[in-house]
Amino acid sequence: MNEFAMYASDLLDGRKALVTGGGTGIGKAIATGLSMAGADVVIAARRAEVLDETAAEITAMSGRPVTTDLVDIRDLDTVTALAQRQGDIDILINNAGGQFPQKARDFSPNGWRTVIDLNLNGTWNMVQAFGNIMLDAGGGSICNIVATVGRGIPGIAHSASARAGVVELSKTLAYEWGPKVRINCVAPGQFRTDAYDNTYEEGVGDGFVEQPLPHVGHVSDIANAAVFLVSPTARFITGETLYVDGGLTVQGPMSALPPGGFPERNEPSPHR
Repeated sequence: MNEFAMYASDLLDGRKALVTGGGTGIGKAIATGLSMAGADVVIAARRAEVLDETAAEITAMSGRPVTTDLVDIRDLDTVTALAQRQGDIDILINNAGGQFPQKARDFSPNGWRTVIDLNLNGTWNMVQAFGNIMLDAGGGSICNIVATVGRGIPGIAHSASARAGVVELSKTLAYEWGPKVRINCVAPGQFRTDAYDNTYEEGVGDGFVEQPLPHVGHVSDIANAAVFLVSPTARFITGETLYVDGGLTVQGPMSALPPGGFPERNEPSPHR
């Protein structure tokens, strides 16, 4: 069974979709799902060689050509240039982002600003540039890939703050931009990708057996959720965040550091 072919192959026929961070991991999976559902897909990121390889792989799977383009979502000039080249899109997937795990007390000012700039400001750059085009044209649908915000995420306080900001931004714009533009979020739980393995220490998430669905997800689960939200099947859904996390936000480990990563929690309470 092809896990990226859960929808009719003509579901998004005639639609053009842009995926940031589309060369690897979750972004690559979403781009694959969109292409399998009939969309004309553009994948954008900072490295052309990765994008070209991914485009060829998706085309081999879906039989549809995939276009590549370059962008650094933190750089408004490159975002503006991308919007000028690819402004006729109907679907925008804001997937590009990233963070590094560290205790909040150890954040440097630059480290904090870097993650906020990428995950919040970078998403805003894309949303405004393409959202304005959608508003002035025939409308469209935006899906922001965030995180399992709501319980706090110890170890990535900067990213949790930025992602929560994107959730609130999406809710706000759902009102301001409706009915022409629908905007929703997908919040992934634990998914093993190269980026995940390169970012987090061994042992992070070992307690996933505590969550209701006791296993890590497959990137196609995120792809299928995103395809649903931007498709006509979700035409009456906007301002929502779809948690694709195996129930992690109900019960499970939220820390981005391995067990024992916060030894100060074992210190006696000062009773203040």
